[in-house]
Amino acid sequence: MSKVVEITDQNFEEEVLNSDLPTEVDFWAPWCVPCRLVSPVYDKLSEEYDGRFKFCKLNVDTNKQTAIKYQIMSIPMQMYFVDGQKVNEILGAVPEPIIQNMVETIFRDYPTDEKGRLRVLLNSWIQHNKEYSKKFSGWMQKTDNVEDDAIYRSILQAVREIEKVNDNFSRLLMELQGGR
Repeated sequence: MSKVVEITDQNFEEEVLNSDLPTEVDFWAPWCVPCRLVSPVYDKLSEEYDGRFKFCKLNVDTNKQTAIKYQIMSIPMQMYFVDGQKVNEILGAVPEPIIQNMVETIFRDYPTDEKGRLRVLLNSWIQHNKEYSKKFSGWMQKTDNVEDDAIYRSILQAVREIEKVNDNFSRLLMELQGGR
Protein backbone atom coordinates (compact mmCIF):
# COMPACT_ATOMS: atom_id res chain seq x y z
CA MET A 1 0.00 0.00 0.00
CA SER A 2 1.41 3.39 -1.03
CA LYS A 3 2.09 6.02 1.58
CA VAL A 4 2.35 8.79 -1.01
CA VAL A 5 0.22 11.72 0.15
CA GLU A 6 -2.01 13.35 -2.48
CA ILE A 7 -1.84 17.09 -1.94
CA THR A 8 -3.73 20.09 -3.28
CA ASP A 9 -3.36 23.84 -3.52
CA GLN A 10 -5.30 24.04 -0.26
CA ASN A 11 -3.09 21.73 1.83
CA PHE A 12 0.31 22.25 0.15
CA GLU A 13 1.58 24.57 2.89
CA GLU A 14 0.47 22.24 5.69
CA GLU A 15 1.63 18.99 4.09
CA VAL A 16 4.86 20.22 2.46
CA LEU A 17 6.12 23.53 3.78
CA ASN A 18 5.18 22.78 7.41
CA SER A 19 6.25 19.14 7.30
CA ASP A 20 8.56 17.90 10.05
CA LEU A 21 10.11 15.50 7.52
CA PRO A 22 12.08 16.15 4.35
CA THR A 23 9.45 16.03 1.61
CA GLU A 24 9.32 15.22 -2.09
CA VAL A 25 6.51 16.55 -4.28
CA ASP A 26 5.83 14.82 -7.57
CA PHE A 27 4.13 17.33 -9.89
CA TRP A 28 2.18 15.13 -12.33
CA ALA A 29 -0.97 14.76 -14.44
CA PRO A 30 -3.07 11.68 -15.25
CA TRP A 31 -2.48 12.03 -19.02
CA CYS A 32 1.33 12.09 -18.58
CA VAL A 33 2.80 8.68 -19.49
CA PRO A 34 6.25 9.34 -17.93
CA CYS A 35 4.45 10.44 -14.73
CA ARG A 36 2.60 7.11 -14.60
CA LEU A 37 5.87 5.25 -15.21
CA VAL A 38 7.65 6.83 -12.24
CA SER A 39 4.66 6.68 -9.87
CA PRO A 40 5.36 3.08 -8.71
CA VAL A 41 8.88 4.14 -7.71
CA TYR A 42 7.46 6.76 -5.36
CA ASP A 43 4.97 4.22 -4.02
CA LYS A 44 7.83 1.85 -3.21
CA LEU A 45 10.09 4.52 -1.71
CA SER A 46 7.25 5.93 0.39
CA GLU A 47 7.05 2.52 2.08
CA GLU A 48 10.82 2.17 2.42
CA TYR A 49 11.32 5.63 3.96
CA ASP A 50 8.06 5.71 5.94
CA GLY A 51 8.40 7.95 8.99
CA ARG A 52 11.71 9.43 7.79
CA PHE A 53 10.90 11.02 4.43
CA LYS A 54 7.52 12.15 3.08
CA PHE A 55 6.48 11.56 -0.54
CA CYS A 56 3.65 13.60 -2.03
CA LYS A 57 2.03 14.05 -5.41
CA LEU A 58 0.21 17.07 -6.81
CA ASN A 59 -1.95 16.91 -9.93
CA VAL A 60 -1.00 20.05 -11.89
CA ASP A 61 -4.27 19.99 -13.87
CA THR A 62 -6.43 20.39 -10.78
CA ASN A 63 -3.97 22.42 -8.67
CA LYS A 64 -2.83 25.17 -10.99
CA GLN A 65 -2.06 27.71 -8.24
CA THR A 66 0.82 25.66 -6.78
CA ALA A 67 2.03 24.61 -10.23
CA ILE A 68 2.22 28.27 -11.27
CA LYS A 69 3.88 29.32 -8.00
CA TYR A 70 6.68 26.76 -8.53
CA GLN A 71 6.86 27.48 -12.28
CA ILE A 72 6.12 23.92 -13.36
CA MET A 73 6.61 23.94 -17.13
CA SER A 74 7.30 20.23 -17.68
CA ILE A 75 6.23 17.10 -15.87
CA PRO A 76 7.02 14.90 -14.16
CA MET A 77 8.86 17.36 -11.92
CA GLN A 78 9.96 16.32 -8.48
CA MET A 79 10.81 19.03 -5.96
CA TYR A 80 12.39 18.36 -2.61
CA PHE A 81 11.66 20.49 0.46
CA VAL A 82 13.27 20.73 3.90
CA ASP A 83 12.00 23.02 6.63
CA GLY A 84 9.71 24.80 4.20
CA GLN A 85 12.43 25.53 1.64
CA LYS A 86 12.90 23.96 -1.79
CA VAL A 87 16.35 22.35 -1.71
CA ASN A 88 16.51 20.42 -4.98
CA GLU A 89 14.59 19.08 -7.95
CA ILE A 90 14.60 16.38 -10.60
CA LEU A 91 12.93 16.85 -13.97
CA GLY A 92 11.63 13.81 -15.82
CA ALA A 93 10.98 10.17 -15.15
CA VAL A 94 14.29 8.97 -13.78
CA PRO A 95 15.31 5.51 -12.52
CA GLU A 96 14.82 4.57 -8.87
CA PRO A 97 18.56 4.73 -7.97
CA ILE A 98 18.67 8.42 -8.96
CA ILE A 99 15.66 9.23 -6.77
CA GLN A 100 17.05 7.14 -3.91
CA ASN A 101 20.40 8.91 -4.23
CA MET A 102 18.61 12.27 -4.00
CA VAL A 103 16.84 11.17 -0.81
CA GLU A 104 20.12 9.99 0.73
CA THR A 105 21.85 13.24 -0.29
CA ILE A 106 19.10 15.22 1.41
CA PHE A 107 19.49 13.08 4.55
CA ARG A 108 23.22 13.86 4.51
CA ASP A 109 22.92 17.57 3.76
CA TYR A 110 19.82 18.23 5.89
CA PRO A 111 19.88 15.83 8.82
CA THR A 112 16.75 15.54 10.93
CA ASP A 113 18.37 14.54 14.21
CA GLU A 114 19.28 17.17 16.80
CA LYS A 115 23.07 16.80 16.56
CA GLY A 116 23.00 16.58 12.77
CA ARG A 117 21.03 19.82 12.48
CA LEU A 118 23.42 21.51 14.91
CA ARG A 119 26.43 20.33 12.84
CA VAL A 120 24.89 21.78 9.66
CA LEU A 121 24.06 25.06 11.40
CA LEU A 122 27.53 25.44 12.93
CA ASN A 123 29.23 24.52 9.66
CA SER A 124 27.22 27.14 7.83
CA TRP A 125 27.96 29.77 10.49
CA ILE A 126 31.69 29.02 10.40
CA GLN A 127 31.91 29.08 6.59
CA HIS A 128 30.00 32.33 6.26
CA ASN A 129 32.09 34.03 8.91
CA LYS A 130 35.32 32.82 7.29
CA GLU A 131 34.20 34.30 3.97
CA TYR A 132 33.28 37.64 5.57
CA SER A 133 36.51 37.69 7.55
CA LYS A 134 38.48 37.36 4.29
CA LYS A 135 36.44 40.14 2.70
CA PHE A 136 36.96 42.33 5.75
CA SER A 137 40.72 41.71 5.70
CA GLY A 138 40.82 42.68 2.03
CA TRP A 139 38.89 45.86 2.78
CA MET A 140 41.23 46.70 5.67
CA GLN A 141 44.32 46.34 3.49
CA LYS A 142 42.88 48.84 1.02
CA THR A 143 41.77 51.35 3.65
CA ASP A 144 44.06 54.01 5.07
CA ASN A 145 44.28 54.86 8.77
CA VAL A 146 42.03 52.05 10.02
CA GLU A 147 43.53 52.33 13.51
CA ASP A 148 43.15 56.15 13.60
CA ASP A 149 39.37 56.28 13.17
CA ALA A 150 37.34 55.44 16.34
CA ILE A 151 34.51 53.72 14.47
CA TYR A 152 36.97 51.67 12.41
CA ARG A 153 38.77 50.62 15.62
CA SER A 154 35.45 49.54 17.15
CA ILE A 155 34.54 47.57 14.04
CA LEU A 156 37.99 45.99 13.95
CA GLN A 157 37.61 44.93 17.60
CA ALA A 158 34.17 43.44 16.88
CA VAL A 159 35.55 41.50 13.91
CA ARG A 160 38.35 40.10 16.09
CA GLU A 161 35.75 38.99 18.65
CA ILE A 162 33.69 37.31 15.92
CA GLU A 163 36.81 35.51 14.70
CA LYS A 164 37.41 34.23 18.25
CA VAL A 165 33.81 33.01 18.43
CA ASN A 166 34.26 31.36 15.04
CA ASP A 167 37.42 29.60 16.27
CA ASN A 168 35.50 28.44 19.34
CA PHE A 169 32.64 27.18 17.16
CA SER A 170 35.16 25.30 14.97
CA ARG A 171 36.60 23.59 18.06
CA LEU A 172 33.12 22.74 19.37
CA LEU A 173 32.06 21.39 15.99
CA MET A 174 35.07 19.07 15.97
CA GLU A 175 34.10 17.86 19.46
CA LEU A 176 30.49 17.40 18.36
CA GLN A 177 31.56 15.38 15.31
CA GLY A 178 33.84 13.27 17.49
CA GLY A 179 30.87 12.45 19.69
CA ARG A 180 28.60 11.25 16.87
